[in-house]
Amino acid sequence: MPSAEPTPSVDPTRSEIRTIHLYRPQNQLGDLLLNVPAIRSIRERFSGARLVLVVGRQNAAAVLDQPWADEVRVVETRNFFGAAGAGIRGLGGPRPDLAVYFTTVSYSRSAAMLVRWSRARERVGFDPAWYRERDRVGLTGRVGYPGAPRREGGAPGQGAPLHQSDVSLALARAVGAGARPAPPYYVADPQLLARAPEGAVYIHPGAGKHKNRWPADRFAAVAYELTRRGHFVWWVEGPQDEGTVDAAADALRMKLPVVRGESIPMLAARFTRAALYVGNDTGPLHLAGATGCPTVGVYGWTDPAEWRPVGRCVRSVRAADGALTSVESREVLAAAISLLTEERCAVG
Repeated sequence: MPSAEPTPSVDPTRSEIRTIHLYRPQNQLGDLLLNVPAIRSIRERFSGARLVLVVGRQNAAAVLDQPWADEVRVVETRNFFGAAGAGIRGLGGPRPDLAVYFTTVSYSRSAAMLVRWSRARERVGFDPAWYRERDRVGLTGRVGYPGAPRREGGAPGQGAPLHQSDVSLALARAVGAGARPAPPYYVADPQLLARAPEGAVYIHPGAGKHKNRWPADRFAAVAYELTRRGHFVWWVEGPQDEGTVDAAADALRMKLPVVRGESIPMLAARFTRAALYVGNDTGPLHLAGATGCPTVGVYGWTDPAEWRPVGRCVRSVRAADGALTSVESREVLAAAISLLTEERCAVG
């Protein structure tokens, strides 16, 4: 069961909260987008404060020009020296009144030190004991990780999983925010929207993690049926899944247009104007959902109850045994057709 509602560790009425730093420097795009409801909640609660969002280099393009923050700082946290350099550079800047350290299932020691080096008067994050870590941040506000407690040895406890966006909102509640904002959670660049086709269907058969890849021939079966029904289908291939589109296209035996090497902002524009996105549990799936695009995610070992995208029209397909190979193409197609025919999910 989720833990009790945390008592705010920061008084939201305090007039001296003028600068807030939010830390999400790990590079997973999907995890960052799952933090957006909490980030926006803090933004809306402290509307008069200057909000600085600290992210890893890989995600910089995803957050620049988004209305979540007044400033975006890009840091390297894959090694201690990158974090240390960023920390030293930050020592000369104004001391923030509040810093919030967003973590999910993993704990980054270098990122934690970066939060410490911010010298923020209030530093709020999840209790590092949940991760079997000591407090490297110097937390002034320690929040119990919501959901089931850890079992002996550090493994997560049993019980219904809590969605990761709700996990992040627990941190927002701890600083006096926490109201879930309405979608969409990603706003596409209006100039890029003009370059995106309207009503397209995007199918992404790849994923950076091979264990997240549904078989290519089943994506091909879904693409065939959607094309046969008159939909304009595009393949999507990212830099970490080269060859996945070729495998799906070979199984389909039909030539379809391919989106390759697209920037995150341009992908967001495409998805905003799309009729549908179908893909594995990976970054573009979360980007599609966050833009408001009707989105179908195919899941295996990860549980969509915890990891599905945030969005207004998201469907998840997962077999009872949690195996990707147990998911049939007809199940994914049924979810796709349901979204395409649901009036409230029409993009426009």
